[in-house]
Amino acid sequence: MKNLTRILLVLSIALSVVSCKKEIIYPTDELPAVVPVGPDTTNTVSIWGEFVITDAVMYVDNHETGQKTKYQHFSPTKSTSSLRMDGSMFDIENIEQNVTTYAFYRPLNGTGNFVLNGDTTKLYAVRYSGNNKTIIEHPTAFTQLMGGSSRPFSGWTTDLANKVIVIHIQEMEGSMNGYNVHYFTELTLKKVKSW
Repeated sequence: MKNLTRILLVLSIALSVVSCKKEIIYPTDELPAVVPVGPDTTNTVSIWGEFVITDAVMYVDNHETGQKTKYQHFSPTKSTSSLRMDGSMFDIENIEQNVTTYAFYRPLNGTGNFVLNGDTTKLYAVRYSGNNKTIIEHPTAFTQLMGGSSRPFSGWTTDLANKVIVIHIQEMEGSMNGYNVHYFTELTLKKVKSW
């Protein structure tokens, strides 16, 4: 009897998953998830260069209630924030509107340099593997700047004329008000230097 109950439970879950229509959780779910990585073209902004963060939005999905919430990182009275819900553990998680910069350098053998806020003494790397892009600890560094972790990201061009891209980064599981949640941030970046 227990086996029959388990089989019926599995079948009912499978049917509900198959019969569900895809829910668009966040507005950017439908946008292409490819950061342009080549030279500037008529449709994309090249990732090679330096960008300043102009805006940031955190999207939170509550696993238990199903509630989906959008939070602005910045406001007229707040220009600093953290990509981590509970506050930053690493420098890369600190963001300041119109101040924090991300610089991407062309890779050699799949790995390029990533420079945060122009500080070349704390060098990160960015790894390109097919469509996967990840900010990682620099392979030659003696100090771990991210605790040995990485920051996968994806993105798209939103304003070609003004050289603006959005990247989806810092996707994590966490806890908020006693609930288990999934969250990530979308950073709006404006290109300030090209190379």
